[in-house]
Amino acid sequence: MKRQWSYAFCLVPTLLTVFGNVVGGPWAAANLVFIVVILGGLEWLASQIKDNAGAENEAVPEFLLWIALPACSLAIASLLYGVHTHVYANGGFTWAVLSTAFHTGTMGIVAAHEFIHRSRAREVNAGKYLLFLALNPYFFVDHLRVHHRYVGTQRDHATARMGEHFYQFVWRSITGQFMEALRLEAEMARKKGHFAWGWQNYVMRQLVLQTLLLGAMWWFGGIWMAVAFFAQAWLANVLLEYTNYIEHYGILRTDNSRVSYHTSWQCDTWMSRFLLYDLSRHADHHVHGARPFHQLRSFEEAPVLPGGYASLILPALLPPWWFKLMHPRLKAEMQRLKS
Repeated sequence: MKRQWSYAFCLVPTLLTVFGNVVGGPWAAANLVFIVVILGGLEWLASQIKDNAGAENEAVPEFLLWIALPACSLAIASLLYGVHTHVYANGGFTWAVLSTAFHTGTMGIVAAHEFIHRSRAREVNAGKYLLFLALNPYFFVDHLRVHHRYVGTQRDHATARMGEHFYQFVWRSITGQFMEALRLEAEMARKKGHFAWGWQNYVMRQLVLQTLLLGAMWWFGGIWMAVAFFAQAWLANVLLEYTNYIEHYGILRTDNSRVSYHTSWQCDTWMSRFLLYDLSRHADHHVHGARPFHQLRSFEEAPVLPGGYASLILPALLPPWWFKLMHPRLKAEMQRLKS
């Protein structure tokens, strides 16, 4: 299948999430099972697809990127519909929240990541909208102004240190990114002559709007609607940090060295590439941040993850397993760089 059409694979979780949320019961777990169990299992067997031919027709992948806006809106709306109509009265609420979170955290936040790297205002605003659905007030600021500048250094909260397990990392990363984004926005507001913690501060503005949204859901839809929306968003952000964790685990550089293809872990399995808009070609993304996802390339010099993004979820949650998988590769990569 040509590269541009392969990205249509990202629509499968949308169909499974919406169907599961509307039907309820065991079907509410459909997207969760698809990503963690089915794709997670298949990725251990999948070969790497390193073909660097770009998309021949850019309109197709661009359309599939924009489809993330209605797809994520529909997935979340179906969850709220299920709560409102008591679809989960006989069970399935937790599964529906988890499945929706995996949709928001994959298609939603990954598409947002692509959009905020674009230069046009409509694309940046699309990214902000998708991050709003995930109740994320910090990623837009920290990712562009801190992570891409300081990736692989001690200054980047989103770079996991060698020996740091996921539970340590997720707390350090979220709090660090949030506080740094808040500080940067306060500093920018002051420079423009505005109150540091007022409406001109993007992080503060997002927090106010997100609180109002949750309050409106509680007022009009009841507490469980607000809980469902908040829980899927919170879990989606944990999934975002899982992605940060595996993309940069243990790879450090000095502050005065340049970002290179050695700075990020790469993965070329078909599932990771086309479910996540080629986010798994992360080494090229960090060297060429403005390069569209459908033009990202694979490089031999980039370190390669032992599995795909879906297959590494369970190992990352079990630190001894994760360290056993990653530390030999990390030490080999360090040795390769020295030679």
